[in-house]
Amino acid sequence: MLYRVNESMQEIRVSSGEGRYKINILAVITGEGIAVTLTGGEKPHVGGTALSVPRTSLQDQGCLSCDTWITPVPGHKDAEMAASVGERLCRETGLVAAVVAGVHIDGAEDWEIRQLVANASVAADKLCHEIKKLQESNHAYQPEKFYEDAAKRKPNN
Repeated sequence: MLYRVNESMQEIRVSSGEGRYKINILAVITGEGIAVTLTGGEKPHVGGTALSVPRTSLQDQGCLSCDTWITPVPGHKDAEMAASVGERLCRETGLVAAVVAGVHIDGAEDWEIRQLVANASVAADKLCHEIKKLQESNHAYQPEKFYEDAAKRKPNN
């Protein structure tokens, strides 16, 4: 679901799963970046962050890649989910993505964790789809433009 915050920002909310396996994503889209809150399970919280920044692939100059930095809260693994979602958003949209994640189920079994990760992936797919529609309708920042800009930039020494 898309909401206009103001002229330069839009808010998108998507989710996947049900009950204690539901993942919620709230994203604020600016002209040059995405700020995401990813929560779910029985106890939403801040468990880790990831920042993904687009760059030209080191292996294929025609492809978009990204660099990602994570910050976990000690004892939490939420930054792994934040990094996965942030990298997908960054690569698919060409935008900087900052993700704060916190998903928790008490005593979760391995299959429950896999279900939460799968639901986060589906929610990220939905978010990418909504952002791409927004980019197309607004002629906003496109990954193709990144390639052109990168080709014109001189390498930093």
